[in-house]
Amino acid sequence: MLMIQDGAEMTTTSVDNWFDCGRKESLLEANARLLNLPEFLKRREYPEFPDTIIIPPVSIGNDCQISGSIIGPNVAIGDRTIVKNTILSDSIIGSYSELRSAVMHDCIVGSDALFKGTRHSLNIGDNTEIDYS
Repeated sequence: MLMIQDGAEMTTTSVDNWFDCGRKESLLEANARLLNLPEFLKRREYPEFPDTIIIPPVSIGNDCQISGSIIGPNVAIGDRTIVKNTILSDSIIGSYSELRSAVMHDCIVGSDALFKGTRHSLNIGDNTEIDYS
């Protein structure tokens, strides 16, 4: 109501799909659909990471350190994230996070989180540390 009182114009629009992104499955599906849009698929240039395989579509943020890993498909990684010796698919990883020696599928990892060593399907919040090593 504050926006309307301040003069903001509100309109409606039709949508083809509705995703309840409060649910892990819906958020991951929405992420995969966005990564597979034609305009995103045109930008298929990825930085070189040592001993790493990238399986598009993937979005990798700025200043990430990735090595010895397999990333993709349908993975979004935030800025300044570290991924080492990890297999990661169909997942969203927040900025400033660190993944080491893991196999992760259908995961959501918040920002500034640390995960080491094992295989799981996870939903990890911001500022979390999990160490299975």
